[in-house]
Amino acid sequence: MLPTGSVRVSMLHEASIVRSGDHLAAAITELDPSEQEVLLDKVAQLNFQKGLHMLAEKYRARLARQGQLSEPLEQIWLKLHHLREQIAQHDYSA
Repeated sequence: MLPTGSVRVSMLHEASIVRSGDHLAAAITELDPSEQEVLLDKVAQLNFQKGLHMLAEKYRARLARQGQLSEPLEQIWLKLHHLREQIAQHDYSA
């Protein structure tokens, strides 16, 4: 259980985040629609890049757990290609 002081600090931090979010939302609504679109596109791009980075980190961690992190890149690509073919055969065989 968190000490009372820690809970108070956490609540103050959350309130600060909410105020920052409100301020940011107000600033965004003051932009022209074309500027909003550019901003939202940039946010989407950054989120996509962040997702790819997280996926890569998970894949690296899995390879490390399996003792395959030092495996040559070509060997990994061959395995991925084979896996892709297996999935395609299973999912698209008619």
